[in-house]
Amino acid sequence: MCKVSIIVPCFNQEAFIAEALESILAQSYSDWECIIVNDGSTDGSDAIIHQYAKKDCRFLPFLKENGGVAVARNFGFTQARGSLFVPLDGDDKLHPDYLRRVVELFEAQPDTVLVYTGTQRFGENRKVWRLPTYSYEKLLWQNMIVNTAMYRREAFLAAGGYSPEMVFGFEDWEFYVRLLSPESKVQYIDAPLHLYRIKKSSRSTELVEKEKIKESHRLIHERNRAKYAQYEANPINVFGKCMKDFAPSYTARYKRQACYIHAAYCIAIAFLIATVGVLFAR
Repeated sequence: MCKVSIIVPCFNQEAFIAEALESILAQSYSDWECIIVNDGSTDGSDAIIHQYAKKDCRFLPFLKENGGVAVARNFGFTQARGSLFVPLDGDDKLHPDYLRRVVELFEAQPDTVLVYTGTQRFGENRKVWRLPTYSYEKLLWQNMIVNTAMYRREAFLAAGGYSPEMVFGFEDWEFYVRLLSPESKVQYIDAPLHLYRIKKSSRSTELVEKEKIKESHRLIHERNRAKYAQYEANPINVFGKCMKDFAPSYTARYKRQACYIHAAYCIAIAFLIATVGVLFAR
């Protein structure tokens, strides 16, 4: 069996961290360790973390000064002993079969570098997160791999971990650009095994409001100039390929929305006809 190291960064997640850790305890795959990095929380997170460390010795708590999610993940992975790594945010959860199904895929296909799964939103929004089909070329322009993905220890070390520069989000996307290459074997499990919490206010919404997204995009390009250079000689061609690659995803979304609207319209008409029928029957 492969040991899996789960890294859970936690900064002021008192309201959610217990749910995240319970989802790890409930895993059907047992050969794991969970390194919980308290990234300078000022709420009651630390007490909850230590409760779980007392409950199960596979939970390993660490406390450090606040440095951001990228630094917290890197710190956690330096403590890890597993051959497979997976990060989990302190407010998200794993399906009970997440580890088992992903590890089985790694064992069945040893040349696999990374495995990610479908994602189910929960909280303020419960929709399944639909992402474009993976290709490395697409990844350069849009991220389609969620931050909770499993990858090999040696791949993480070769990539150098997450970039501390990425303080405005998208640190996972920038990491995947470095971790992978066009030759890397990436697998997708089409099942919602990662549970992503949607809150009224989150780091992502705050970054959008502060207009920091452009800075993150600039940093991704700046840190990976060599990988983008081959496409910059002919930007018109790149734009055309991007339109061709991503258009099907957006077209499919619009088709689904049209179907929903049509179905709602049919239901409304049927209800109206039934109501009129009842009135005439009287």
